[in-house]
Amino acid sequence: MQIKSMTLHPYEIILTHGLVRSGALIQLIDEKANCGWGEVAPLPNWSKENLDECFKQLDRQHQALLQMDWTLLNCFENLSQLGLLPSVEFGLESALLSLLAPVESCSLPACALLMGSLPSILDQARMRRMEGYTSAKLKVSQLSFEEARDAIELLKDHFELRIDVNRAWNTSDSIRFFEQFPLETFDYVEEPFSNPHDLALFPHPLAVDESFPKNLSLEQLESLPTLKALIYKPTMQGGMCGCLPLLEWTVKRGITLVLSSSFETDVGLAHIGAMACRLGLSSPIGVGTYHYLPALFCADLQFLNGKAHVLGKPVLKRPRV
Repeated sequence: MQIKSMTLHPYEIILTHGLVRSGALIQLIDEKANCGWGEVAPLPNWSKENLDECFKQLDRQHQALLQMDWTLLNCFENLSQLGLLPSVEFGLESALLSLLAPVESCSLPACALLMGSLPSILDQARMRRMEGYTSAKLKVSQLSFEEARDAIELLKDHFELRIDVNRAWNTSDSIRFFEQFPLETFDYVEEPFSNPHDLALFPHPLAVDESFPKNLSLEQLESLPTLKALIYKPTMQGGMCGCLPLLEWTVKRGITLVLSSSFETDVGLAHIGAMACRLGLSSPIGVGTYHYLPALFCADLQFLNGKAHVLGKPVLKRPRV
């Protein structure tokens, strides 16, 4: 397959909780006039690159992209040769795979996202329960310890709870807080300590997100006795290229690999769902950011009965971005 054109469609949207999100949709057209879409949207203060750096890299690699012969067999190798930033790699890979090997329609369990003030969290929880969600991630970093305890007590019998501390609490405070709850209370607790080198002390089921690979190596992860899940965010870590070795590592050790979003538009979320389908993942995917989108670009992603339904390769409902 030859790519005949690549077009960037920058966007800026205000999410419903006030965060301004900027990015770009990538449109690839092949020699048969087939169209593939991807999304490049580095997350400010979290991604190692910014959007301007992404645009510059795409401009530098534009001609190389058009000159390459793309097949399903060489796609990942070709992308690796380009030395792309993680969010650029995910966006280009998504668009290419939607041309080379679009997924068939599939349904995946999804994890709701609950965050904000305690009243807002409880309102969100009521809506997500009505929508059929049984898995939910509760972000507690902006809550007091008392509010976090109250939220957990009110929600633990209604959802399979994933708690995300976002490294906001010190080791002693976090251990003291979670020892109130039996070990089986949560699906897992994500990043419970501000110091990731203390994670071996955590007795509850543990998930690692931002601590890997910045602070902890795979060898260090192996020493964590309660590690249950490894979170992978394609926008921040790259697409399938970076994920496949980690999937092999987790499978060998009985650890769950969980794909999660970084407040992309529904185009990026649809590709995260497609990626989970390609990898055969069964754990609920972290695409609850969907509910914070003010408008939708993509016609082929739906959320019904607590599941994400990917209906094929993303097709834009309208050209404005």
